[in-house]
Amino acid sequence: MSTLKTILGTTALSVLAGTSAQAAEIDMLINQSPWLNGFIAMVEEYEAQSDNTINLDVTPFGGMLEKTRNSVRGSDGRYDLIALNAAGMAEFYAGGFLEPLTNIDDGFALNENILTFGGSTGWDSEAGGFSEDGDLLGVPINGNVNVLYYRTDLYEDAGLDVPETWDALLSNAKALASDDVYGFVPRAARDSILYNFTPYIFSHGGSFFADPSAGDYNVTIASPEALAALETYIELANEAGPPNSGAVAQAELIQLMSTGRGAHAIAVVAAYPVLNDPNNSIVAGKIGTALIPAAEGHEHASAAGHWVAAVPRNVSDEAKSAALDFLDWFQAKEQQLYYVQSGGIPVRDDLADSAGDNPSFAFLPAFSGNAAVSHMNMPLPEGSQIKDAISLFLNQAVIGEITPTEALNQAADEMYRILTEAGYDIDEPSKL
Repeated sequence: MSTLKTILGTTALSVLAGTSAQAAEIDMLINQSPWLNGFIAMVEEYEAQSDNTINLDVTPFGGMLEKTRNSVRGSDGRYDLIALNAAGMAEFYAGGFLEPLTNIDDGFALNENILTFGGSTGWDSEAGGFSEDGDLLGVPINGNVNVLYYRTDLYEDAGLDVPETWDALLSNAKALASDDVYGFVPRAARDSILYNFTPYIFSHGGSFFADPSAGDYNVTIASPEALAALETYIELANEAGPPNSGAVAQAELIQLMSTGRGAHAIAVVAAYPVLNDPNNSIVAGKIGTALIPAAEGHEHASAAGHWVAAVPRNVSDEAKSAALDFLDWFQAKEQQLYYVQSGGIPVRDDLADSAGDNPSFAFLPAFSGNAAVSHMNMPLPEGSQIKDAISLFLNQAVIGEITPTEALNQAADEMYRILTEAGYDIDEPSKL
């Protein structure tokens, strides 16, 4: 049975199970999120099958970085497992704070069906970037990627096809817009916009950096392709979105969709269980998911917003072994199917064949398709700093304070400043 307790103002979960002389306690830092209940269910199931106990310190997203930094930098880590989000994991990979998992058990490996989201489970210290061939530092615990949401009932009534291109999405959004329904709900608040803009820039043939996988961090955000992406982003918001698009963050987007006020949105797949829960959504059973559109002649793209669990170096060998035992158990197909049924977002690409007609699994094709084309937008230790800096300019462009060209040029300048001050040897960026 689970018991909730409050520790120093933060909620922590302790799932109490029978223990033996060989049992271990695993302290884990985890974020408060739409997928938390699914993860709690996995913890409970693991403890039912194991002598180990997992204590979850559930923390709001905004407090995760500070707690993680404090724990990994101390002489003795507070947490035996830490959850790292795509946006900030490079900082901890590059900092040498994590134990390579094969150091704990040289026979450990990721299952071949585990999604790595652009190689983000490993780190090549020589190239300074993510690599599946580098040290294995994490196991994905949540496969959050962006997907396209659309109202299946409105599509059926209007006789519309699921859009493959951005132009088709805009056309459908305009067709479904009414006094009661916004044709498209953007996620353009300052703290959300970079993640939501990511599929647009890559699916227009643009990028943030020249070639991060090869260690080339020359800034490429001020390009014609990125400009076309930002113009598409703004056009959808202005012509089919709510009047306050620049203030819509994830919570507001989910609220608008779950109350029937939105016909489309691009958002994390973790929102799917909420949108299709009749206790939380008046449109439950009427929400479909699909591959995010692409510009004509370009490849589809999504944004990696997943989480991995990693083992800090500064914890005991016993704790490291216990943590790895949980991660090994977690990645198995049987466990991942249970995860989906419990409201979690899986990290394997081979679950659709086991879905049958279970509505809990209906999102899996869209999940797998978007996960296969997902991109890490800030795959470097300075990613969090760059995100905060350039999100301001993108948000200003959406609300009309500056032009899209000005936003991208200023973003390029700020990215160049941050990187050169951090010691990167890069050229001055091209401008529009």
